[in-house]
Amino acid sequence: MSRFRTLFSYIGRLASNQNGTTAILFALSVVPLLLAGGAAIDYLRYSQAQTRIQAALDSGALAIAAAADLNSAERIAAGESTFARNIEASGIDLDDVEHDFKLSGKAVTAAAAYKLPAGLMQIAGFSHMDVTASTEIKVPDDKKAEVALVLDYSGSMGEVSGGQVKYVAMKDAAKRLISDLEVSNPHKVKFGLVPFSHHVYVTLPKAFVKDQTGTGNWTGCTQDRRYPYNLTDSTPTSVNATKWGQPQASIHVADGCAPYIANHLKVAPLTEDFDALRSQLDIMTPNAWTHIALGAEFGFHLLSPDAPFTEGAPYSSASTNKFLVILTDGRQTEPAFGPGVRNVAQGETNLEAICDNAKSAGITVLTVAFDLQDEATKARLQYCASDPDTDFLIAEDSSDIAAAFAEIMKQITAQVFISR
Repeated sequence: MSRFRTLFSYIGRLASNQNGTTAILFALSVVPLLLAGGAAIDYLRYSQAQTRIQAALDSGALAIAAAADLNSAERIAAGESTFARNIEASGIDLDDVEHDFKLSGKAVTAAAAYKLPAGLMQIAGFSHMDVTASTEIKVPDDKKAEVALVLDYSGSMGEVSGGQVKYVAMKDAAKRLISDLEVSNPHKVKFGLVPFSHHVYVTLPKAFVKDQTGTGNWTGCTQDRRYPYNLTDSTPTSVNATKWGQPQASIHVADGCAPYIANHLKVAPLTEDFDALRSQLDIMTPNAWTHIALGAEFGFHLLSPDAPFTEGAPYSSASTNKFLVILTDGRQTEPAFGPGVRNVAQGETNLEAICDNAKSAGITVLTVAFDLQDEATKARLQYCASDPDTDFLIAEDSSDIAAAFAEIMKQITAQVFISR
C-alpha cells in the first residue's frame, strides 16, 4: 500500500503545479498512472475472489465425493449446501456465482463463474472481471478420518481482530468444518476437542493421575506429565512421573480449575456425536495463559489407540487417516517439564518433539497461526506441520480464519476421501 500512497502523492503534486507544461504533462500522465494503480488493486481483488470461489467449489465437490452412501440427488444437495456455506462465509453473494456440480459414477466435476465488479479499471472501460474455477475428483476406496482439534482458548482469544472476536470466529470456522465433514459422511469421520490455555480440563482414569487411589475416573485440571513422558502417547504406569496431575507451575499457582469448569473448557474424546461437539464449541469461552505443548500432548493422546483414550483406530489401520490440528494466537507462556528443568523455553522445545513423535506415528499435523505476531512461534508451527508449505496456515485476523479451516477441510478430504 505504501507504493500506492507514493503514487497518489505524486499525482497530487502534479495537479497542484500551475506551470503550463506541468499541467499538460499531468493531464497526459494521470490516466495511465491511475490505470496502473487500479489494475494492481483490481488484480488483488480478483486473486482473492478466485481463491475463495475455488476453495468453496473444492469443498462442495469433496462433500459429494465423500458421501458415497447417499443417492445421487442427496450427494449433489450435500455439495450445494457445502458450497453455499463457504461462499457466504467468504463475503461473496451466492446469487452472483453461477455454479454446477455433476456426478458420474465415482467422478465429480464442478465449475463456477462470477462477474467481479471492476474498481478503478472502469476508467479503461472494464465493467467487471470474469472469475472462474473448476475441479474434478474421483472417489477412492473406503477410508476414514480421525481429527483432533487443539484450539487455543487463552485470554487473548477474547480480543477483537479483523472486526470479530477471535474465539468466536474460530468457533464458527470449527463448527463449519465439522458440519462439512458430517454432511460428506457421518460414519467416516470422528472429531475430538482439546481446548487449552495454561491447563487442560479433562476426565481421566484415577490410575493415571498422581496421588489418586481407587477405581473410577478423576475430573480436573492438569498440566503436562514429567519429562520425557510429556512428549509421547505412552500409557501411564504406576510410576508417578508418567501420570498427570503434576504440581502447578509456581508462576500461576493461584489460578485454579474453577474458570475451566465455568467456561466449559473440557477435553472431548473422539466421537461421531457432532451435535455435542458443536454445542460445546458454542459455550466455550477463553481463560488465562498459554501452554501450546500441553494442548498438543493431549491431541496426540486423543488420536492414539492406547489408554487413557481408546477411541482411536490402531496406527496400523490402512483405512484410517489421523489429523492433529493445532491453532494458537500467541507464544508459549506456561513452563513445561524438561530434563531436570521446568520453564517456558522447555515448552517450546517440547512442542517440536511432540509434533515429531506424532508425525512418526503416521499422524498428519496441520497448524494455524491465528493473528500471531511472534515470529519464533510461527516458525515453530511451520516446523510442526507435516508439510511446511501446505499444512502450515496463516490467518492474519478473524476475516481469514474461515479460509484457513476451508483449507484444512480440503487437506483432510483430499487425503482420505478423494483422488484427483
